[in-house]
Amino acid sequence: MKKISMYIMLAVAGWSLTACDESHSDWVEPVVYEQEPGIVIQGFEATPTAIASSSINLGTMTEDAIQLFTLKKGTLPAGVTLENIRLEAKPADKENATAHNVVASEDGMVTKEELAKLVYAFYGKKATERTFNANLYANALKGKESQLITLGSFQLKLTPEKLEDPYYYIFGMSTTTAVASANKYVMTPVEGNDMAYTYTTKFFGSNDMLIWNINYWKNDRLNNDFSKVYGTEVKGSKAESGNVTQGNAQNYFIAPKKNVFYTFTIDLEALTFTWTELENQNQPTYTNISLIGVGGDWDNDIDLTAVDRNKHNWYVQYTFTADTQLKFRANHGWDTNWGFGSADGEWNATNDWAKICTVDAKNITITAGTYDIYFCDITGAAHFVPVEE
Repeated sequence: MKKISMYIMLAVAGWSLTACDESHSDWVEPVVYEQEPGIVIQGFEATPTAIASSSINLGTMTEDAIQLFTLKKGTLPAGVTLENIRLEAKPADKENATAHNVVASEDGMVTKEELAKLVYAFYGKKATERTFNANLYANALKGKESQLITLGSFQLKLTPEKLEDPYYYIFGMSTTTAVASANKYVMTPVEGNDMAYTYTTKFFGSNDMLIWNINYWKNDRLNNDFSKVYGTEVKGSKAESGNVTQGNAQNYFIAPKKNVFYTFTIDLEALTFTWTELENQNQPTYTNISLIGVGGDWDNDIDLTAVDRNKHNWYVQYTFTADTQLKFRANHGWDTNWGFGSADGEWNATNDWAKICTVDAKNITITAGTYDIYFCDITGAAHFVPVEE
């Protein structure tokens, strides 16, 4: 039925209605405002601030909240309150997307956290400016009746914070990785996409797995806070691909099949994941993977430790006392060794922390310091992550 009582009440109060609504929905606990056609009321409108009309960089924003609009309000009829003021925004380049709600206060303030959630809902965490079309709404409430009020519309240009560290850890039963040792399982960045990462191994066991950024692993795990881990959108999914969500520690990534070699890829830009089964399911194994050449010593190896059950991913933390060149090699011999590029020092691992090494390529350069060092003998992925003192 029509909200006759609400319309009569508004009309008596002298409000001018420019649209009407044919639906009615009671207000029950918890409060849920079902979307409906809004009405425009003379004297009730929002004006964007200068900040809202400019580009907003959340990475340089120092305030907890900023004012995006000023709200002009007329006098409400007796018993009517204006509640649930919010922006409903969606990307300008995604017309068919479902709008995301951004909570706002009556004085036009919106928190930095709310704006970040808006960007992440559609684009992930790459520090790129995004344009959103936003409509500002509120609900006029009296008793169990409500009416959607349209207050204005404008565009927002938002740039999310740049991630401080591009290091993501993988942990869970699929790799028999405990949370405390997740730092031994770093993911490899995808060339040409600085928000996509991979991990290649044979996935065992119950195949449950989550992803954590290094900063959250260092801090949140100490408080058993898993609110920032990445998992699947659909709990229990064994699909070869799907969407990624953040904050649900029960939504594990699960390999489609057990005891199979896969490359797992997560794209934090598109918020998607894929499992790619390797064509070669009989990968060669090695007794040792080591560094050779450190400090000019090409005779004595520095061994890495295998961190996955089938011994294809290796790790060591090591302090280089001086700048040096080095290579990776298998079984303390030269039959199988890995380097990078066509000239010694082409890869300076201090400046670029991850590369895909190839067999018999040239020496890698690294400057003095302490590093977490990782190597995958299936893909040749090598990583040098500096350790903070």
